Amino acid sequence: MKITGIRIHHIEWERGPYHWRDEIMPSGSTARTALLRIITDAGIEGWSSYSAGASVEEIKYQIVGEDPLNRERIWQKFWRNLRTSKLGLAIGPVDCALWDLAGKVQGEPVYKLAGGMRDKVPAYASTVTLDSLDEYMALARRCLEKGYRAIKLHAWGRLKEDAELCRALRKEVGDEIVLMYDASSMFNLYEDAVWFGRRLEEQDFLWYEEPMDHFNMVALARLARELDIPLAVAEATHGGPWDALAQIQAGAADIILTGPLDPYKGGLTGVLKTAHICEGYGMMCAIHGGAISHLHAACAIYNTKYFERLVPETYYSPPGIRDASTEIGADGYARPWDKPGLGFEVDWGWVEAHTVGIEE
Repeated sequence: MKITGIRIHHIEWERGPYHWRDEIMPSGSTARTALLRIITDAGIEGWSSYSAGASVEEIKYQIVGEDPLNRERIWQKFWRNLRTSKLGLAIGPVDCALWDLAGKVQGEPVYKLAGGMRDKVPAYASTVTLDSLDEYMALARRCLEKGYRAIKLHAWGRLKEDAELCRALRKEVGDEIVLMYDASSMFNLYEDAVWFGRRLEEQDFLWYEEPMDHFNMVALARLARELDIPLAVAEATHGGPWDALAQIQAGAADIILTGPLDPYKGGLTGVLKTAHICEGYGMMCAIHGGAISHLHAACAIYNTKYFERLVPETYYSPPGIRDASTEIGADGYARPWDKPGLGFEVDWGWVEAHTVGIEE
């Protein structure tokens, strides 16, 4: 079996705006994604979500003519050529599509091929930034009613107001619900980062995510030594497994964040390499992101505890491309479907109606 080409459907649909913390530009009401299809001479395709940015011709140069089951060979070709290209934007989706294809060939879900640690994983509700305490409390109640037993806040990035939000949320949900906080690298004065970390410790938050400039390992290491709450870092840095190792050895990380579709992280193959490095240090490797490839990653490895699901669950997923990532059980668990590959169900009529461009 050989790869003969790729096809990328660029898709748009209306979903309404949302925003993250202060100083990050809000999204518009039009959602944009893409569906990557890796095509073979055997008529079997591998699919993945895709973000624009890499050269289609360069992707084809690396993979056309290759056996799609030789994932490690293809991964190494991509990784060794990141320095002079934008392949780092494509390595994740391409790798995930190759795992999807392998699952279809072998008749198994991807998580089983990748390790099969578990067939379900607790999900945490990951918020966007809302406008008031009341909105956050109402969302938390809806999440608990749905079955979630863990919530991660994306807030405003305002020191005192975010601290009040964290106190209010703990009071609202009680002591048994697991809480996390993501600063999105906002608190870049050491004293501010320490002060806020102490407030999280008082409220028994599980982790403190990206508290300071994510490239400043010196400051993060100093903060990690000072605080008791674990620091979850490396979501936005490049370098995949080798960056994770550098973060750990610098003392900047208690938990490493990585995701199969994050730029320059290396897809599911890169996540597995990163998770095994973390395991060697007895550390958690937290999967960043809520797509179906992230759910399979969370079920494949030992040293992760949760699947991150942005809420509302269907707000970020194309209505015409269904998978198990939006289905959270009443017990708070997410479960991959028992289908070969990643388990996409594609309404090609919807995709065609919402495709604004095709690259191949």
